[in-house]
Amino acid sequence: MPENGVIQTAEYSIDTEVSEGNLKFLPEFLKRNYLLQQNKYRDFRNINTATQNGKQFLTYNVTAPKTQQQIQVNVEASAPVKVTMTFDDSSIQKTFLDQLYDDLFLMVQLYEEEIRKTTLYLAFVPNEKIVPQNEGTGIIGKIFTESMLPLYVILTTVTFVFFWIFGSYGPIFFVAAIVGLSIFSGKIVAKTGNWEINEKQQEIILLQYHFSLEKFEQFRKKYAKNISEIRKKIYEQTIAQGKQPDCQTSSKTFSEYGIDCTPENLTIKTINIYQIVKKAATKFGLPIPKIVIRNTIIPNAAAAGPTASLGTVLITTGILSQLEEDELLSVVGHEMSHLKNHDPVVMSSMSSLEFLVRFYVVLPIIINLGIIVFWGYFIVAIGLVYFFGKFLEGRADLDSAKVIGQPKVMAEALKKIGFRRLFPLNKREPEFTGYRRSEWLRFDPHPPAYHRIAQLENLEEPEKIKHTLLRTIKDNIKGFLRA
Repeated sequence: MPENGVIQTAEYSIDTEVSEGNLKFLPEFLKRNYLLQQNKYRDFRNINTATQNGKQFLTYNVTAPKTQQQIQVNVEASAPVKVTMTFDDSSIQKTFLDQLYDDLFLMVQLYEEEIRKTTLYLAFVPNEKIVPQNEGTGIIGKIFTESMLPLYVILTTVTFVFFWIFGSYGPIFFVAAIVGLSIFSGKIVAKTGNWEINEKQQEIILLQYHFSLEKFEQFRKKYAKNISEIRKKIYEQTIAQGKQPDCQTSSKTFSEYGIDCTPENLTIKTINIYQIVKKAATKFGLPIPKIVIRNTIIPNAAAAGPTASLGTVLITTGILSQLEEDELLSVVGHEMSHLKNHDPVVMSSMSSLEFLVRFYVVLPIIINLGIIVFWGYFIVAIGLVYFFGKFLEGRADLDSAKVIGQPKVMAEALKKIGFRRLFPLNKREPEFTGYRRSEWLRFDPHPPAYHRIAQLENLEEPEKIKHTLLRTIKDNIKGFLRA
């Protein structure tokens, strides 16, 4: 470390999907929602916004804990967002600087979420028929993209139907239904997508047009029911003719639906999904599974099916708009781990086994103890199944880091996808121990987001991990006990 008094600089950058037209409002958003609201968490001083050479800047000082030295932070509202930290105290820890960066990273994600509320999203696959605008989330898709557990819980609540029809053999028929659905889950999930991506149709084109709040409300009231028409007309005017959609090529349609298109508010993103999935599958030594895209702003990717050859990888347009290609590759690597290790089948087997044990072993024993005892057992049993699911999700993270080889990129992807779970910002502090423990106990097969991110960010030489499952079991148990 240099001696005290020597000016030092730390530089960071934050990828953003926000258009140029909305980036200029970012400094004021950060000032209002971060600097002025988190003053009990951080000691902020000398807050200023400025315009230089047509770009917007935010500058402020942060007082470092213990040393009470000042760190000057400069945020440039560009794409990517550039963050520069300047200080002259060599005792300032890099971990604290990284925390300051993480604060800004999460606030940028929050700003993007606000912008999405007033954004028109259109997705196109060349040479494919145009699908209607919808969120396509559907109960079927949710069931098969969350390790079969939602299906398990739903069917458990209606087991009286099985008993009514099959009597004491009801649980066996229940398990048979679970097994059958697990085997065919890849094909079922494939039906829930809006587009199929394959060797002939490899790309998807995402168009985002950002409105002001007032203009978005006007557009929504007049044309919310015309989204499919807008997409079809833009497609015919541009992509069908081999042109890229932009304000000029799509001006006729934009004008027809009251959009005064300005280039600074329009972003276009073309992603070759097929090549990303192919690269991940090749690295894992797997055949390319079926690839489907679901048209929803919710960021998600999921794998379903007993094997890669019979499986499906589902990716939403929401996650495509938020992540960069290297981040998408790591996320797809996570899903490839699930298929390689047959995790959907493992989870359905676990839930089925618990179901049979509950009704043929546990229920006869505790039936005389009352309904409260039974439901107490039920909650504990489901909790344990979910906790086991955390081991599989953690292994998938490690497998992606080991095979794809970019754990920090995977961590950044998780921050973007699950940034809401990383709020409040000050939950890093010791007094939030109880809050962190509750995150471990949620009925969610994923470990807490903060734990997954920290494990990946601190992971060195992932290629040397011999047993990723044993490693993640150890890490998860430690994480739970330390929470």
